[in-house]
Amino acid sequence: MGKCLSINKEEDSIINKNIIDHEDKIIINNNLIVSKTYGLPLDYYKQIKKLGEGSYGQVWKVEHIQSGLLRAMKKIKKNINSKKNNELDILNEIDILKKIDHPNIVRIFEFFNTEDGYYLITEYLSGGELFKEIVERAPFTEEIAGNIMYQIFSAINYCHNMNIMHRDLKPENILIERKIDDKYSIKIIDFGTAKLHDKNKSEKKVIGSSYYIAPEVLCESYNHKCDLWSCGVILYILLSGKAPFSDKNDTIILEKIKVGKYNMNINEFKNISDESRDLISKLLEKNPKKRLNAVEALNHEWFKKLNIKSDIIETDIEKIKESFENIKRYNPKSKLQQIVLAFLVHNIPQLKSMKGIYKVFLTYDENSDGKITKKEMTNVIEKILQLKNYRKEIDEIFNILDSDNNGFIEYEEFVRASIDKEILVTDEILKFAFNFFDKDNSGQITLKELREIFCINQSKEISEDVIKKIVEDIDTDGNLQISFEEFKEMMQKIIIV
Repeated sequence: MGKCLSINKEEDSIINKNIIDHEDKIIINNNLIVSKTYGLPLDYYKQIKKLGEGSYGQVWKVEHIQSGLLRAMKKIKKNINSKKNNELDILNEIDILKKIDHPNIVRIFEFFNTEDGYYLITEYLSGGELFKEIVERAPFTEEIAGNIMYQIFSAINYCHNMNIMHRDLKPENILIERKIDDKYSIKIIDFGTAKLHDKNKSEKKVIGSSYYIAPEVLCESYNHKCDLWSCGVILYILLSGKAPFSDKNDTIILEKIKVGKYNMNINEFKNISDESRDLISKLLEKNPKKRLNAVEALNHEWFKKLNIKSDIIETDIEKIKESFENIKRYNPKSKLQQIVLAFLVHNIPQLKSMKGIYKVFLTYDENSDGKITKKEMTNVIEKILQLKNYRKEIDEIFNILDSDNNGFIEYEEFVRASIDKEILVTDEILKFAFNFFDKDNSGQITLKELREIFCINQSKEISEDVIKKIVEDIDTDGNLQISFEEFKEMMQKIIIV
């Protein structure tokens, strides 16, 4: 086994990042974030512990053999009788997840298609399911519930802006990344039933879990608002420890949901605030047209009363300044520098400094939609940092940071620019990145290896001239290969101001 990185493996992950070259700028396309890996998953991963099992298959905690880093491996059994539908469901989940870049949604990194099943490699989150925490600790205080729900609404708001419906939100599909005191960091998982949705059309397929499924889904005419109903059920459970629609018989539960009547006159709700009751009632509104959307939920008076937003953003002005100084200096000249930075940000999110950047990102992200606009950046620079006449600089910053040219700065784009680059250019971390590109372990990154990494799963091929130019920019001895020393020299130039 290769040398393990000396970082917290419990929260690590890895992805294969693909790029498209556009003029002089590398456009890192989040839609191509996941690569199909050939061979057998156990050639690359060692199984450590079974985390769960169901009719679909199994989820395992696994260790990446080369690096020693921990991930989760979801195996979905192939059903011979419904192979086509089974494959479509898996490809759907992969397609949905690879579009997403949000800190409260699990990352998928690669997948395998073997004779016996499909294997999805995702982040390993050591805290387990929110469901287990509810069983052991609920009812929660409003402060704890508010912190959890704000993260859920932020993720759902992001998804809905991407026209993605989850359709199976429940505590079993929400994992705890970490817990500090009574503050939970959560991520939503299992996008197997998610769907890209046309907001002008109604969905008909009945999908979801009893207890959490919306009444309009049962009536086979629904849209993205079904996720907000599920959020209402989750909030009710967090505050009471009980489900609003319950019975030992699933059929009876579904009938109760269709009626849409629930009870907040229970002992557990005696001391909850009027604001929390109001939010529950507006989420468990039977008519989806009257039900809150994710933006309205995030702006609800309950969150303002709890001061949730102020509690999760960065309040240390010096840290915001430090981040902004890194952003101003961020301008990688080499195409491969950009790719390696993207790779490292994906692979080592557990670094302490990277977690600190999350709070700074939330400070910029005023409306909690998982994206930073020019207006939001301007507000932070002028109102918090109190810097004037920065409009031109902001335009330049956006041109550099917006690597997919969608008009926003998304989470990982922000992290790449904000992080202190010195922590990414140690021999250990650079060797980890180098090994990813050096597929045959020859000690050299070749044209062929770059071609395979850049072009896999691409709808638009990258020309041979572009790949050759990438190598020539770094290659100092003229052999059209990149050694580790050349790779290291290239990356260390990032920290030279």
